[in-house]
Amino acid sequence: MRPKNLGLVLAVAAVALSGCTSPAVDVAPDSARTSSTASGSDSHPEAHDEDHGVPAVTWGPATHAEVRALASDLMGKFARADVTERAWFNALQPHMSPDYQESAQYIDPGRIPVRTILSDPVLVREKGNPMSVMAEFATNDGPWVLSLHRTGQDEPWLITRIAPKAS
Repeated sequence: MRPKNLGLVLAVAAVALSGCTSPAVDVAPDSARTSSTASGSDSHPEAHDEDHGVPAVTWGPATHAEVRALASDLMGKFARADVTERAWFNALQPHMSPDYQESAQYIDPGRIPVRTILSDPVLVREKGNPMSVMAEFATNDGPWVLSLHRTGQDEPWLITRIAPKAS
C-alpha cells in the first residue's frame, strides 16, 4: 500500500472506530452519589454532587420511617390469601418494579404460605446506598424479605422482590 493511501485508510478507520465507543457520560461512582458528614451520617449531600449533575439521594430518619411504613403496608397486601388474583395484583401493582410485575402477574395469592406477619420490618441496607433497602419480616412461614428500590430522591420506592429470606 502506498504511504499516501495509508494515511487515508488510518483516518477512515479512526472515524469508524470512534462511532463504536460509548459516549462520554458524566456519572460519578456510587460512593459519590451520597456523602458523609464528619459524623458518618449519609443524610446530607455534598455540594459538588449537584455541580456534576449527579442526583443527590439521601437516607435520613424521615426516609427510614417512610420505608418502614410502606414495607409494612406492602407486606400486608402481599399476605392476603382471601382475595382474587386480580385484586391481589391490582393492590400491589402500583408499587412494583416492571421486572417484578412480570413475575408477580402469575402469583396465586392462595398459594402464598405467609398468612400472618409477626413483626414490624427490620430494614437492612448497604451503608452509603440510599436507593435500595430490604425489609425483613418474621412471619408464620419464617423470615421473609421485601426488597425495595428507588431511582432518585423523589422517585417512588418499588418492590423488586418478595421472598423467603432463605431463598
